[in-house]
Amino acid sequence: MKVFRSLVFSLCAVILSISAVNAQDLKPEEIIARHVDSLGKKEVLSQVKTLFALGVSSFEADPGIKGGGKAMVVSDHGNLMWAISLNSKTYPYDKIGYFGDKVSLPFISSGERSLLGTFISEHPRVLTEGLFGGAMSLRWPLIDISKGKSRIKSLGAKKIDGKKAYVLSYSPDGGGADEFTIKLYFDADTFQHVRTEYHREFSSANPKFGQQNQIANSEITLTESFSDYKDTDGLMLPYSYNVVFSSNANTSSFKTVWGIKVSEYYINQQLAPDFFTFEPKK
Repeated sequence: MKVFRSLVFSLCAVILSISAVNAQDLKPEEIIARHVDSLGKKEVLSQVKTLFALGVSSFEADPGIKGGGKAMVVSDHGNLMWAISLNSKTYPYDKIGYFGDKVSLPFISSGERSLLGTFISEHPRVLTEGLFGGAMSLRWPLIDISKGKSRIKSLGAKKIDGKKAYVLSYSPDGGGADEFTIKLYFDADTFQHVRTEYHREFSSANPKFGQQNQIANSEITLTESFSDYKDTDGLMLPYSYNVVFSSNANTSSFKTVWGIKVSEYYINQQLAPDFFTFEPKK
């Protein structure tokens, strides 16, 4: 009997060990396929033509600067409008758009962009690739990865906020600078997209980023986080979203956070033909 139990325990250990190895060795296409399945059934996804999120915004920066207002994220398969109000005279709003194959980043004041706008202006593929906004946007490239020419590799698993997540590296078509990397994180249980991390390092030979980051040997990171996924008419969509910009230059560092709490999504909302623009409507 003891021998039998020993064999059973050994067999269970082997099975668990194999399962763990297989989980670690998921191919990128398997992770992406399960992620797409987590968003909703294919027949539901295929029927979604526009996605409209409304909610409240928040903003926080060092030292002790806070603001907030309203927010909206609107998309179809070719356009994205991301806009927040912040109830501040010096920083009244932020607007990020991709309209008709063109990046649109309005100045927040005369000739000036926010840190977020500056980052995207310097790294436009964040928008052109459809990455910004994650699954809140119909431009999210993983919905149909066959349409893109990006290179995606598995980086294994990592703990994110105490939970296991699969990590993929994303390299846009045509490659990019070695010092600029993109990583996508997916919950290991649900395969929901929980984070995108854009990271840039500057050496003494290439300090070209906006005025706040002209110091050599510095690092900047823009991190999008998505949580509180809920079923919305057959789609699993994130209701909590934030963007964190962090910079480390020599001995100084700072962090800025933008947040959106979605109150409601509207699917297949009828939009005016000239909706996707920040220009004044006629």
